[in-house]
Amino acid sequence: MSTSNNPSSAGQSLDDAITAVKGGLTAAPAANQIDSWIGMLDLNGPGSQGEISLELKNLKDYISTNDSANIAHTLDALGQLATRAADEDVDEEIRTKLLQLGETLTGASTSLLK
Repeated sequence: MSTSNNPSSAGQSLDDAITAVKGGLTAAPAANQIDSWIGMLDLNGPGSQGEISLELKNLKDYISTNDSANIAHTLDALGQLATRAADEDVDEEIRTKLLQLGETLTGASTSLLK
């Protein structure tokens, strides 16, 4: 994340994302919240940032059209990207939060498909 030079800010942003996803898919993040997450990423930044940003844009589009199959697919992709980002050059606190976010996103994807 472009906030990686400020681990405290990045950590809080990850906590907010985890809380939003755990809130249940009936309380899906608002478009402005997704825009905020996209704004924190550097499209040309290192690692997974560009891919995560693209998937967040897809998620926003799918939520606006209530396309649950593609929402589930995008949540799973975001979960995999978050888990992969945890293996990038991040401090231990951010790594732990990225792993938790990845697990939460993948779980949300699975529950949506049931």
